[in-house]
Amino acid sequence: MSLPPMISMMSPVLKGEPRTPWTPWSRPVSRPVSRLGRLSRPWRGLDTSIDFVGSARSRRSRRSQRSADESELNQIKPKSIKSIKSIKYGKWFTFWACFFGYSVCYFTRQSLSYTAPVLRQAMGWKGLSEIGKLQSLFPLAYGSSRFLGGLLGDLLSPKRVFALGLCVCSLLNIAFGLSSTLPQFAFIWLLNGCFQGLAAPPCVKMITNWFDPEERGFWWSVWHASINLGGFLCPFFAGGLAGHFGWRYGMLGPGFLGLATVVLCYLAMSDGPKAPKVEKSVKGVKAEAKPEPEVSLVDGIILNPVQWALGIAYMLVYVCRQGLSVWAIFYLMQMGSLSPAKAAALFSGFELGGFLGNLTAGTLSDLLLRRARAGAGDVGQRAKVVCIYFLATLLLLPALRACPNLPWLQYLLLLGLGHFLCGAQLLLPLVANESAPKAWSTTATGFIGWIGYFGAALSGFPLSRVVQSLGWSSYFTVLTVAAGAGALLVLPLRNLRSWKQKVEMGQV
Repeated sequence: MSLPPMISMMSPVLKGEPRTPWTPWSRPVSRPVSRLGRLSRPWRGLDTSIDFVGSARSRRSRRSQRSADESELNQIKPKSIKSIKSIKYGKWFTFWACFFGYSVCYFTRQSLSYTAPVLRQAMGWKGLSEIGKLQSLFPLAYGSSRFLGGLLGDLLSPKRVFALGLCVCSLLNIAFGLSSTLPQFAFIWLLNGCFQGLAAPPCVKMITNWFDPEERGFWWSVWHASINLGGFLCPFFAGGLAGHFGWRYGMLGPGFLGLATVVLCYLAMSDGPKAPKVEKSVKGVKAEAKPEPEVSLVDGIILNPVQWALGIAYMLVYVCRQGLSVWAIFYLMQMGSLSPAKAAALFSGFELGGFLGNLTAGTLSDLLLRRARAGAGDVGQRAKVVCIYFLATLLLLPALRACPNLPWLQYLLLLGLGHFLCGAQLLLPLVANESAPKAWSTTATGFIGWIGYFGAALSGFPLSRVVQSLGWSSYFTVLTVAAGAGALLVLPLRNLRSWKQKVEMGQV
């Protein structure tokens, strides 16, 4: 015969057993806390759960547990909590300063392109050779300076290197607007190309310092979209000033905008989190177990076969991407009998696909990295995405060649090509950065960028000779072979571990 509920509850007391507190509900107070949440709110990581139902602990044990928790909380001083909050704010101030600062840097890089028509008319140049000479000097200098920019980003303070590059480029834009002869224009624009290489590598260094590998790909993608933002706004800003007030204002405007931006960026940026001060005061944040091994620049970058494979793959991406950007419009005009305006509108699908590829490639690589099995190579997960993108390009190029004159289908194929090529272009520098020694991670990005610009050079005059001598079928064959070779170069890296993993596992 069952007892009533109240008597059943009191039965342990009647038997002489200790009675546990009773309540009609049981609600745990503590929840799992993420790593970022524990850093920003360290007291949430403590065990503050209280069992209201019935536990084996007595009141005395619970009081001792609470006193232990309070002593642990007392170890975290208010000054330390403020330091943790400053780390959180510094992370986002630095990121958005890199985003908007690099967008403005793109203004100082492309200002001549949108001022050139007004400049040509004002200077009385009848042909395009003068503008062509100015534009040909820039990529030659810029490609060479990227390796130097990466080296300086590793040896010096990244935010100071970025501020120096943007400041000098802004002053050179102003100097260009105050000049009047072709030799002066050529010299100033050549110097601008040299200092433009100091902008991207420091941003790469700061993003690497602030973001964990599991989230780095996504925020790398967001930062890379700053190029699209600058490319979208620069025609309205520089071109609008040149059209309404003259070509000099089209150069002076980006210059003064850059000078104002560099001050704000320098105040907002921080090279990286100052972790050692936090580690001493907050329990649970530990220093690296193993010291960082010293590796020379020659062994870590110059003679590293992985960096050379990534650099050549990056060059092949540029062969395909620039080859399509320069010559695909002529192909559409010739094969589809389209006007230049209609061909350009059709090719806009490639640029739209590139923007989408920049946003999705990093996110996809982060997803693979988080779902990878324990011990799998972090860098290899990103290399798998690059390899897949190369293979997709390998399939879409022959499809575009065999496509009938259907504008909507050509638009979709160009959209896919832009997505996969720009996604691979985004991830390869990140793979190089994470696989290189920590002391030379930014140099690795500049190194493969320097090699990559040889691909941009090959997509110009040499590819034009292929089209003129052998026709469009050979043109598509060259691009298809380049995509296949890129996939073969990246495929062996599918299990590659990051430098951080190698240090933790004692493989270096």
